[in-house]
Parts: sequence; C-alpha cells; structure tokens
Amino acid sequence: MSIEKILEKVDAIEQSNIAEMDKVKAEVALTVEGVKQDLTEKFAALEAKVASVQAPSVIIAPAKTVSQNVNRSVKEQLRDFYKSSSRLEKEIKMFEDEGHYKAFINESSALTGSGAGVGGRTAYGPVFHALRLANPMRGVSRTVATDGATYQFRAKTGNAGATWGYPIQNNGGATTIDTNIWQLTLQDVNCQFPIRTAALDDIDGLESNVVADMLAEFSQVEGQSMIQNDDQTNSPNTYGGTSGLRGLNQYAGEAATYAGGQTTESAFGTTGTGSSSGLCDLATYDQLTTNGDGVTGGQTTNKVTFSDVVNFVYALPQQYWTPSTKIIVNPVMLAAIRGLVDDNGTPVFERMSPLEYDGIVGRMLGFDVVVNKYIDNPTTSAGAVNTNLYPMYFGDWSRGHTIVDRLNMIMRRYDQTLPGSITFFGEKRLCTSIVDPFALVRYRSTKTAN
Repeated sequence: MSIEKILEKVDAIEQSNIAEMDKVKAEVALTVEGVKQDLTEKFAALEAKVASVQAPSVIIAPAKTVSQNVNRSVKEQLRDFYKSSSRLEKEIKMFEDEGHYKAFINESSALTGSGAGVGGRTAYGPVFHALRLANPMRGVSRTVATDGATYQFRAKTGNAGATWGYPIQNNGGATTIDTNIWQLTLQDVNCQFPIRTAALDDIDGLESNVVADMLAEFSQVEGQSMIQNDDQTNSPNTYGGTSGLRGLNQYAGEAATYAGGQTTESAFGTTGTGSSSGLCDLATYDQLTTNGDGVTGGQTTNKVTFSDVVNFVYALPQQYWTPSTKIIVNPVMLAAIRGLVDDNGTPVFERMSPLEYDGIVGRMLGFDVVVNKYIDNPTTSAGAVNTNLYPMYFGDWSRGHTIVDRLNMIMRRYDQTLPGSITFFGEKRLCTSIVDPFALVRYRSTKTAN
C-alpha cells in the first residue's frame, strides 16, 4: 500500500475521532445543564419551605427572686426604648401592682448587707501559732548526747612544773597537776494534754501547729532555765529550781562589793559527785557606773559606756580569742551599746566600721553577737530590788559551756488514754554546765546599793 493511501486512512480516522469527541462534549454539556436546572429548582423549593416555618420564641428562664424579676423587666424596657425610633422620653414600669412592690421591699431589705449570717460561704485562714524565741544557746554552746542518766565532767588542773635549768625537775613543788570532776543528773521537762478528736477533725492543721508550738515551748523553757535558774534552791522555782538546769546567773565569782571597771578572777568549783560540785567562780566585770536599784533611785537608767565594752572584751584571756568566741547580750543592752555616740553625735560603732556588717545585730569589736532576751535586762524598774543583773556574757562557748542531751526526745500520741480525745505527750532530758570557767567572762551592770 502506498504512503498516500495510508495518510488518507489516518486522516479519516482522525476526522472520525474529532466528530465523536464533539458529540460527547455536546451530550455532557446538555446533561450538566439539566442537572443545574434541577438543583436550582430544588433549592428554591427548600428555601420556600424554610421560609414558611415559624421560628419558636426564645425560652427565658423564669426569675428566681422578685429582685431578679424587677431587674429583668427594667432591662427589657430600656432595650426596647433604645431600639425604638423615638428616644425622647419613656416611663419605666418597675412593678406590676402594689403586691409586687411589697414583695420586692420585703425581699431586698433582708439582703442589703453581705452574705454573712444569711447563707454566705465562710472561708478559713490556715491555723497558726505565735512565734516563740527558741533557745539562743543552741548552736553557740557545745552540745553532746548521752544514753546515761548522769554526765560527769572532768578537767585537768594545775601545772606540769616546767622549770629552767639542767637539773631534772622531778615532781617538785612547781608540779601541781590534778583533776577536777563534777557530775550532773539529766533533768526532765515534760508535758501531757488531751485534744478532742472532733476538734482535730474540724480544724484543719490544728495538730501540726500544736506539735510545732510544743517543740518551740520546750526550747523556750530550756533557754530560760539555762540562764535564770538556780538548781540549788526552790525559792523561787520559776525556772525549775532543783529540778531545772544549772543557770549561768547562779554561778558565783562577782565581787562582794561593787567595783566599777574591775574584773574578778575565774576558778574551778569543788570536785566530787555531789549536787553542788562543779559550781565554779566566773570572772565578772563591773560596769564603770552601776545602774543602781529601783528602790534607792526609782526607775534606773543604763549608764554603759564605750569604755565598758572595751574593758569587758579585754577581760577575756587572749588564748580564748578564737573563731567560736561570741558576745551573748540582752537586746535592751545591745540597743544601749548601739546607741553610744561620740561628742559629735555620731554612733561610735557606725564610725568605726560602717561597712563591716548589715542589720541591727552585726558584730562588736570584731566578735560575733548573739541576741538572747532570756539574759537579764541591764536596768530594773522602780521599786524593784535586784542584787545583780548580768545583761551580757562573752567567751569561747565551745569550750566554756556544754549542753548534754539525752539521745532521744520522746514525742507520743495516744488515742486510747482518754476516749474521744487524742493525748499528746512530750518529754526531754538534759543538763548544762560551765565547763571551762576561764573561757567566759560576765558583765554586771547593776547591783543593789552597798
């Protein structure tokens, strides 16, 4: 077959295909147009049907109170007035009739205040307790623990007798080595009290606050006894008496006659295991001018001077000027010292070291200060007689004073001791003593007139 005939057949086939495609396109266009027309008619019918449906009215919840009903009526009237074309004036109708008005007055008059007492919610703050001053001696004095009922202190005393010269000094007169011992019984402080289970159930956080405050009270009681108690007498028995601790103030050593600017000497107490053994003499510095007593001069004033502070610090032997050496002072005494000024009215300690420390406690003459309100105030009130007042102590407390604790403090909670109540019990055992009397010095500000 020639090429011309082949080309003629190809052209014929192409023409046939084009004709078929045009036919199909025409049929498709016609079909689509019919569908569109049908959908348009259906949508129009649906819109007509929807338009003929009546929409339901908005359901408004009925008012629960007369006040709510009146407020809603007023709001609706204001809304309609705002939407209307004439906004010149409109009378607002609040009540339907006299009965409606009386109901509104009677209802609103009972709700003019807060919700307190008429069903309002009550909220509660957390249970708390006032703070107590925990024992400031903790963390200052040396503390040891024991499982015994008594504790014995032992000190080596005397001199080895070092003597110049080649001849051997064999236990001669210069050798005075000995020991000094004293023994203290661990004293007991305890408490027991019941709390109704109903109260513990009803008051959130009550039990934890009771226990926390009880522990703080134990610390407060021991802190007071460590300073003020005299364990040799029960007259008075304010801080434990013979059942309390050996307080710092009970130690002897002060001059019998007040001597301003002078310091007495320390000495070990008697040796042995008796109840009075170990009561040493504590070096005591007398303020240059005594503050006097409240009987002779009425209300006394603090006469401390900067020279007193310097003399007091230098009264401690130099070998005890260690990193653990601290001044323990009553806050009233500290305030008086901080208030000392020079001839120009400038605070003495601020002029000496303005950048050395921050806060109201700081340091004095390079030594750390611990404030302890359980130590004596430096002055006495009118009419009061105080033989001695010691508002300040100074020394190496890690060597000079020891607190001996029983290994464990007992804290127990009994639910069957008293039906309907939880019984709380706490018990602590300890003793305290001045160990090295040469490591401490005491400040006496007041003595009854000689």
